[in-house]
Amino acid sequence: MKTQQIQTKIVNGVNVTRLFETIDNIKENGEIAKFNFRAENKWKGGTVNQTTISDFDGACQTFSRKKPYVFTKDEPSILLGTDTGANPVEYLLAGLAGCITTSLVAHAAAKGIKIDSIESTLEGDIDLHGLLQLDDTNPGYQGINISFKIESNASDEVLEELICLAKRASPVANTISRATPINPRLVK
Repeated sequence: MKTQQIQTKIVNGVNVTRLFETIDNIKENGEIAKFNFRAENKWKGGTVNQTTISDFDGACQTFSRKKPYVFTKDEPSILLGTDTGANPVEYLLAGLAGCITTSLVAHAAAKGIKIDSIESTLEGDIDLHGLLQLDDTNPGYQGINISFKIESNASDEVLEELICLAKRASPVANTISRATPINPRLVK
């Protein structure tokens, strides 16, 4: 009896074989698609906060990182900080950039589209009237613009479709572009 070896297919550094296995597994058991991510934050003084990320739940189990990730957030001096780290709204841009790019690469890989490189620039406007509660201006970004430079043998039309698909599939893009409940509470 011969054992059949499955050929692993890698596109854009993504294991497409495992990607489609994951899709099939989720179709069989939808519970493994549910993930819970968490972060612990500690105020360090002034405008400095430190966030630690160490574990998460997914695929019906808990995963612990080998080493926790620690992020220091601060504000530039013009915003009363000491500039020891990017500020929270800059972290949001970084999270969006990473998530939408990962979504783009994974969907391109699933479609067999080779990507040679991706660079993106994100920018958005914030009006401090809202943060300082001087009026009813939205304290968040008024909008976020993303410009992609993609090197690929795919046509511009295909790349535009991938960008749209990545935006639709990105958890971060959907979290910030749709009303997501945020439930703060005091605990003792």
